[in-house]
Amino acid sequence: MPSFYFCILFMLLPYLCSAVSKINTEDPISSHPAWKNLSNSDCGDSAADRIIGGTNANLGQFPWIVRIGYLEDGGDGELLWQCGGALVNEHYVVTAAHCVMSKEEEITPTMIRLGEHNIRSDPDCELSVCAPPVQDIKVKTWRTHPSFNKPAYHNDIAVIELEKPAVLNGYVAPICLPKTMEQRSEFRVGEIMVTAGWGKTNLTTDESADTLQVVTLPIVKPELCNELGKYFKISISEVCAGTERNKDACTGDSGGPLMKVFDTLEGPKNFLVGVVSFGPLMCGNEKPGVYTSISYFLKWILDNIM
Repeated sequence: MPSFYFCILFMLLPYLCSAVSKINTEDPISSHPAWKNLSNSDCGDSAADRIIGGTNANLGQFPWIVRIGYLEDGGDGELLWQCGGALVNEHYVVTAAHCVMSKEEEITPTMIRLGEHNIRSDPDCELSVCAPPVQDIKVKTWRTHPSFNKPAYHNDIAVIELEKPAVLNGYVAPICLPKTMEQRSEFRVGEIMVTAGWGKTNLTTDESADTLQVVTLPIVKPELCNELGKYFKISISEVCAGTERNKDACTGDSGGPLMKVFDTLEGPKNFLVGVVSFGPLMCGNEKPGVYTSISYFLKWILDNIM
């Protein structure tokens, strides 16, 4: 090879090394093209300014929490509101796979209700402040993780697409997804998370909440969740949280969000870090619950909201 080509190659070598280094170190999650469909600045904000063992949430405190309504297959009767989810932009909701695929019950997810606070009133008001009426938007389609229930109870994640975009306001708004490495880092034992929903509120009855309930839960050692079933072993795709008596997510809270606040350049924001998956048969009995890890499945989520 002529010396001229050796010189050119020598001159280009630093640039080639730099390009290779960039390829090797670039975070495929934070550079995913789906982020253009998500608003990093307008997510995770609560309009509020001030579950088992939960307390009433403030009006507008969690504007991304939705309820999922079902019809029995072939039926046209009253909707059954049996799961929750989290709005991540005006088109998509993240929930649990078992909320859209059930072997036990022949029901179909049909409607997404946004902007709910008290299920007995519409619009909802606190003091002299009233939220807009709820938005009921039909389900267009849903996608479950291809490995859901393989093995049993694992990979419990799904994305629901709305038939039309949600109208965003102070009481209907998306939650943030964890984009940076810090936001996707592993949780420490004892770290406090938050979940909310309208599920069962009594240990001994089927009584559910009228008003959105919120509860704080500590992260616990993963192996504590292995006690939930003889053949269940928690994996890195799940988060184990709870163990305080009378504080738990329960029936009807499935699919709802596990949340954490991170500081951002725009101030503190709420991030979706988990999805309510399953727990002990008796909620709130000092046994932890299992939450699907958003960080683990983030690429799959982003791939499915393109």
